[in-house]
Amino acid sequence: MRATSTLVLTAVLGLGLTACLPKDHPEAEWMKPPKSYDPIKTEGLTFNKDGLDALTLKEKGDERDAYVESLKAEGAFKGQAKCQSGAGTGDLDHSQWGDYELTCDAGTILFDIELKYHLFTTRAVGKPLSANAYVEFGGTLVDFDYHDESKPRSITAKVMVGENLSRLKD
Repeated sequence: MRATSTLVLTAVLGLGLTACLPKDHPEAEWMKPPKSYDPIKTEGLTFNKDGLDALTLKEKGDERDAYVESLKAEGAFKGQAKCQSGAGTGDLDHSQWGDYELTCDAGTILFDIELKYHLFTTRAVGKPLSANAYVEFGGTLVDFDYHDESKPRSITAKVMVGENLSRLKD
């Protein structure tokens, strides 16, 4: 008997709460990306739509490897992304690129290619940006991983940005 009354009470409260919520949940203004955030169409970004077109049109092997090596020119890499998290690099191998690592996501850029970044900077620059900040950055590509055998395809780019990292504003 006690279990039945608890079940009925739970069902009534559950239905009552869901009836109060709007059918279409509006997106909160503070969660929307700034107007200047567009990693697909923004001119001058290394891996915008045009940049990924150039990469995917290269034949696998020497031609693609040479193209990726050309992207590693010092200070030549530019991008935009939404930061997911950040952490100190400690004594790990990649600490040579910076003492703070931001893990960021630019989303699906071209067809089914998901683009993720690991940005290396200083703790003073990276820590305030680590939670859901939309950023733009410039720096040097230090590591590149492209998985084109799986669906969705994915790219992970590690970029040493130093202090060339800032929060995007409207």
